[in-house]
Amino acid sequence: MFTTGRHRSLLVVTSLLTYLLVTLGGIVCVTDSSQGCPDWPGCYGQLVPPLRLDSILEYAHRLLAALASLAIIASALVGWKSRAIRWVRWPPTIATGFLLVVIVLGAMVVLRGLEPGLAALDLGSALLVLALVITATVVAVSRHKKPELPDRLSFDSAFARLALWTLVAVLVVLISGVLVAESGSVVRCLGWPLYGVRLQLGDARGWFQLARRLLGGLVGFLVIVVLVQAWRTQPGQGPIRRIATVVGVLFLIETIAGAIILALGASVLLYVIYAAFAAAFWSFLVVLVVLGGLVSASPALSCVEGSAERLAG
Repeated sequence: MFTTGRHRSLLVVTSLLTYLLVTLGGIVCVTDSSQGCPDWPGCYGQLVPPLRLDSILEYAHRLLAALASLAIIASALVGWKSRAIRWVRWPPTIATGFLLVVIVLGAMVVLRGLEPGLAALDLGSALLVLALVITATVVAVSRHKKPELPDRLSFDSAFARLALWTLVAVLVVLISGVLVAESGSVVRCLGWPLYGVRLQLGDARGWFQLARRLLGGLVGFLVIVVLVQAWRTQPGQGPIRRIATVVGVLFLIETIAGAIILALGASVLLYVIYAAFAAAFWSFLVVLVVLGGLVSASPALSCVEGSAERLAG
């Protein structure tokens, strides 16, 4: 069953709110503002936070979390009420479960802090919530524009599998920073492993940090391969090619920002840019994976469009 215009708009708004929530969470981390409000859910026992940057950022993150949570729950409820297809109905429903994990762990961060394992679970759950909401949004919008698309995702094609495994590898790189970072280090925050403290290879943590940087380089190479393969193997698939290009540009900006931080030192603005583009890179990579899955599930459509493009040329 096709989604209504209001349902699609709700999904788009939910995706945007969730992206902003993940980005602001990264900003709270890199600016070390998580203790800007040492109590929960209030801020110093008040509804209005003090006029300090750390308090404002932390409190804004909480308010945005409340809005995004309501939007995610509403998306799930509307999906079931309207009997939308499973790839529109189930992702927001599953996201609600991960959302509960994020809420509980977020409160624990403020009240008593988190051990690295739980902190990694917190970040990973937030990224999965964003991925699930985007998945439902892309499927709903794509099937509205092209009703002939199937109501499922498939990863039978080589490109779809490549994009999916790249997404999994990126997730590992992003959340592994929490596990290898020292307490209070910005390495624990959302971003690519191109900056941080000097490696101390005399202990296990230093070797893990080195391994993460090497993995980051390998996954960066995979991102380039995905971009090249999108243009080589997806004739007639303009959306896939465009989104792959956006993914490549976002990764380039993320890399440049990290290199500047590594070479010249950090500033709050650079860290904010770094967190925002890391979240955007993840978001558009999810879009690319979902589009690849839709096309892979409909090989006949892919062949027809590819033949049409070759004839037109």
